[in-house]
Amino acid sequence: MERRWDPGRPLLDVSAGDWLQQHLWTWGPGSNRQGFAVGCLVPEGFEAYARVLHPAWRQTGRGFEPVRWSLIASWTGRTVHPLMQFHRIANLPAFPGHRKPTWGMVPSEGKLPVAEGERLVAILRGQTATPDKCYLGLWEGYGVPELNAFAKLPRLMLPHRAYFLFLGPIDAVPSLTIGTFHHPPNLWWPEDRAWCVATEIDLSETYLAASEACVKRVIADPGLEAFAVPLDGRIDVDGDVINR
Repeated sequence: MERRWDPGRPLLDVSAGDWLQQHLWTWGPGSNRQGFAVGCLVPEGFEAYARVLHPAWRQTGRGFEPVRWSLIASWTGRTVHPLMQFHRIANLPAFPGHRKPTWGMVPSEGKLPVAEGERLVAILRGQTATPDKCYLGLWEGYGVPELNAFAKLPRLMLPHRAYFLFLGPIDAVPSLTIGTFHHPPNLWWPEDRAWCVATEIDLSETYLAASEACVKRVIADPGLEAFAVPLDGRIDVDGDVINR
């Protein structure tokens, strides 16, 4: 039986994340940019960026099965493009939780699904020289006892969120477990900074900053619905200017 990696306690020294403080864009009102952009979540300075969409779920006679955004867009007659917003292509309110679709469930927000996480890890493992030394950032605000126990420990403070920081292997990402709390990291990168991945708690997609070759591999992977996006691409609810 394979032994699950134990993250233990968060790092007391979170300076490994200082580079992100210097390379993430300002988020929200007061920013000199319109809306929220990819550069608010993953750092500038990389060759390319990707947006990995979390699947929605269609109810069938056997339960639920994943369904891609592009298929939903074909049902509704909407346009598939890299910056499409789920509520727009699914004809739902801006905050889908206020109304469930008749065909199933909306994508998970703030949590990279296990299947997509495993596919992403399989690609990114070969795109870094330090796959066994990755920094795993978990948002501080989940309110579970396991994280509340770390209340007095240092956090990685970024412009938009604060994270407890762990150091572990890339293979721990899809099933990161602290006590009985199971949640993939919201922010993770290898020690050599070959790439960086972010899953914002309020979004139903995950973002990647990496080399152009790496991003091309992610986009081409049949197990992922992913698109290349610009660093200044809008990620907020009004960012889809095609599907109105």
